[in-house]
Amino acid sequence: MINDIISNDFIYDDYGRPVNSLRIQLNAICNLHCFFCHMEGTERNMEYLTSEQIGEIVEVAHSHGVNKIKFTGGEPTLRHDIIEIIKETRKYITGDISMTTNGVMLPKLADELKNAGLSRVNISMHAIDENNFELITNVNRNYLKTVQDGINSANNAGLKPVKVNFVVLKGVNENEVSDMINFCAKNDAILQLIEFEADRIKEYSGEYQKYHMSLDSIEKEIGKRSLEMERNSLHNRERYTINTEYGDVKIEFVKPMHNKDFCNNCTRLRITADGNFKTCLLRENDYFKIKNYDKDNLDELYMKAVKSRIPYWG
Repeated sequence: MINDIISNDFIYDDYGRPVNSLRIQLNAICNLHCFFCHMEGTERNMEYLTSEQIGEIVEVAHSHGVNKIKFTGGEPTLRHDIIEIIKETRKYITGDISMTTNGVMLPKLADELKNAGLSRVNISMHAIDENNFELITNVNRNYLKTVQDGINSANNAGLKPVKVNFVVLKGVNENEVSDMINFCAKNDAILQLIEFEADRIKEYSGEYQKYHMSLDSIEKEIGKRSLEMERNSLHNRERYTINTEYGDVKIEFVKPMHNKDFCNNCTRLRITADGNFKTCLLRENDYFKIKNYDKDNLDELYMKAVKSRIPYWG
């Protein structure tokens, strides 16, 4: 039975990569409608794993050394049982439990999430200009002030470090990068500048051509201003610290994953909201169904999924 599993050794895939973290998608719905959102590659209509099932999966993964969890969506805070999910996860995980969110619900939930055991948050805010924010999020109500309040609420609750995700879009928000740097400096947040990317089918579509821009020139300028540079080992990318009139701020550049270094450093197994182990974001037909699993077989399914991981960029 699951409670009898006591091993804490990592499981390595056939390429020598240990799995020490899970990325768990909690749903595929959102109260914002950003046009570039990929919903982790899943469909919107599905039956989700329960908080109890998530806890059982985390328990098995933890028995094999996993001690880091990232929750994603959709928008995870739209789950009515989000607090129970965090509590259930914290029963087994002593390390980092983080969540990617649009921040809309954080003014109400930040303290409760922290008390339940959430460590920190990544908050998506792709514009600081109200018109651009409304254009990107594509909803009737402008939630920019609410998201900014959510960032403050996360900091006040101790959900640190707060990271702000900003997808740079040519012709839309590219001129807001400096303002976002200052905003994060003033609001005690790490800025993640994300290069707009399309899936393989849309890579040469009109949408990609219209909005994509390389971040190389921006990174070069930030590098010149850098006081220090760290390396994010999980994603094999630099984190710069620069000084602004509002204080120091850390900046990361999230670029396309089209390289073997990214795959070489991947230590994460994904779980879809409808209950599948997924071995790679970019692969198709790499699912191991666990929605209606037999508890006695969950450990075996987990190990099979890990052993089936293949670097996409070989």
